[in-house]
Amino acid sequence: MRKKLIPMILTLMLLATACVPAVTSIPAVNTVVPLVTNVTNITSTAPIESPVNPKLPAAPFESEAYINEEFGFALDYPVGWTVNESIIDDRPQIQFFSSPEIAESGVLPEGASRVIAVIYDWEPKNDLPAFIANWKTIWESSGFTIVEEQPLVLDLGLNAVQFTIKTPDSSAVVLITALGNQYMILSGEGDLELAKEIVQRLRPISP
Repeated sequence: MRKKLIPMILTLMLLATACVPAVTSIPAVNTVVPLVTNVTNITSTAPIESPVNPKLPAAPFESEAYINEEFGFALDYPVGWTVNESIIDDRPQIQFFSSPEIAESGVLPEGASRVIAVIYDWEPKNDLPAFIANWKTIWESSGFTIVEEQPLVLDLGLNAVQFTIKTPDSSAVVLITALGNQYMILSGEGDLELAKEIVQRLRPISP
């Protein structure tokens, strides 16, 4: 599958991780539908203490489910959106677009939104705080600003941390979590409130 144009935040995320081992295979899926202040370098690998969130209310949009059995997750997204799967820099990527036309857009047109999920192999395994600290260091060195950071417990007890990131050109929502022995980053642009609603509906399934 040919490579798609990707937004600035995700481009940096992919290019700035030469030290991150790559996943070499695209996930098999059972669906046919079509990133508070300035950044601080965290060195602690203590467990994340996440507040226990009540179960999310029903999505404020009519939704359908993307299910990925290879990596063990599902995600609800708005009906009518386009879903593309690709490999960029040897990493599986799932792209959710509010319209198919923006799949090739480096910059979103007004009114458009997208959410992109990327799977990472990274050492050490099973150390979400260390993985997040690594990304905060990358964002700091890139001149990005974290304007919000929120620990979350998603459906079925999945620990995650959600950020709102400000770049020189745009803003994005970024949710980071671990799925088994791998890590996932979900980034959303455009309608940030909608992006938050979508990324927080990530849930693990049995692979």
